[in-house]
Amino acid sequence: MSKKNKLKKYDKVKSYSSDSDEMMRMLKVLGVVVLCLAAFYLVFAISTGEISFGKKDTKVNDEIQNIEILAGTTFSRIDSEYYVLMYDFSKGDSSIYSNIYDISGNVSSTKMYLVDLGKKFNSSYITDDKSKVNISDINNLKVVNGTMIKVQDGKGVSYSIGIDDIKKELTSN
Repeated sequence: MSKKNKLKKYDKVKSYSSDSDEMMRMLKVLGVVVLCLAAFYLVFAISTGEISFGKKDTKVNDEIQNIEILAGTTFSRIDSEYYVLMYDFSKGDSSIYSNIYDISGNVSSTKMYLVDLGKKFNSSYITDDKSKVNISDINNLKVVNGTMIKVQDGKGVSYSIGIDDIKKELTSN
């Protein structure tokens, strides 16, 4: 084959697309990618509640929750005398302890705080053996599910274990 024939073959294979055609294809691909990302964002935002199509609730709860505390702050409240009721909020008997808390305001004038023993932060203060319960100080604090500690001036002065003992303690004061 001669050089002239080779050049003619290459000329025939040459593409006839222009720069504007290539730019339009690139813009179409970019548009499809942007639309896909927007669709994913929209689906995610609707599923998480970031975007809602219903009536918006504009009421803001501005109350600070200071009833539930961590077990590590049991002895460091600013009140001079208070109770700390410790139980696992997710266990079956939690409604009974919740009722004890609700009626404690009527039975006793002493403030009561709650500790959720089901939270990971409080797990180091839990024991299963009632004989190992220790309320002397925060470094040695060990409680079982359903324990109420009476604290005076930053020190644990007494404790009650179980529903009946807690009710007795609250009604005796």
